[in-house]
Amino acid sequence: MDLSGAVKIFIGENSGFCFGVKRAVDKALELAQSGKVYSLGYIIHNEQAVRKLNEAGVETKEPEDISSLDGAKVIIRTHGVKKQIVEELKKRKIEFFDATCPFVIRSQRIVEKLSDQGYGIIIFGNPDHPEVIGVVSYVKTKNFFIVQKPEDVDSIPYMKKVAVISQTTQRLDDFIEVVKRVIERGFEIRVFNTVCEVTVDAQKEAREIAELSDVVIVIGGKMSSNTEKLYKVCKDLVEAHKIETADELKENWILAKEKIGIVAGTSTPDWVVLDVIKKIKDLLGNEKIEIVRVGKKNKFSADVALWEV
Repeated sequence: MDLSGAVKIFIGENSGFCFGVKRAVDKALELAQSGKVYSLGYIIHNEQAVRKLNEAGVETKEPEDISSLDGAKVIIRTHGVKKQIVEELKKRKIEFFDATCPFVIRSQRIVEKLSDQGYGIIIFGNPDHPEVIGVVSYVKTKNFFIVQKPEDVDSIPYMKKVAVISQTTQRLDDFIEVVKRVIERGFEIRVFNTVCEVTVDAQKEAREIAELSDVVIVIGGKMSSNTEKLYKVCKDLVEAHKIETADELKENWILAKEKIGIVAGTSTPDWVVLDVIKKIKDLLGNEKIEIVRVGKKNKFSADVALWEV
């Protein structure tokens, strides 16, 4: 088939569910086959996926609401929960599956180990994000600080030695700028690159897609941190629009565009991405469409994420 003159739709090989999210969703559905399941917090930050899980028998509970768990199986969300909550589940002998992303577990282990060795802790991330809240609970010192931008480092009091990590879904370039600022402060420093490697690959892929495209549609949940970072990567380079579902796609965004990029967050289900592609095809009518895959599929696993600190 001659595709010359076709509208090209560029989509990344790593768009959509990462291995950690897929593992969590698959396990929740598996557990739901044998009875009621409670997820401590939204298992992932995507409303469409959470709704489907709820329909399958997976009910979301607040992580602190342990007393209301009535004998059902429990799954811990991908972002993790506070250490005290895990300990309380064990104390009450509540059966649970820990679906915390292995990269997040690594961050928890780092801050626990290094703070126990006398290091102050600097975390680059959003203090209100459940991942960061959970990681902080593993810190064993009062000398910990959460920074959201490089300039925040300037207000941190002097510490003899510090360990620096990042929320897993932050942009690597931004984390590097934070680390530079810490070095300029003259601290003895240990840096752990805890930005998820899947996230790094997705951001590289998003940049490549943006450079190829006339417009990029970024698909993901409104609460999704990694989707927001992908959107920022794209909009810095080209016209970009962030949507949660195909219903939000506007015709004027894609008309007269010959190269359309699609980028999806790591918590975006495949069916949502396919709905967006179908909507684009419907809006373009008789236009020839060529789907072009960008990037190389990563093969990360839990074992890769949890190497020794």
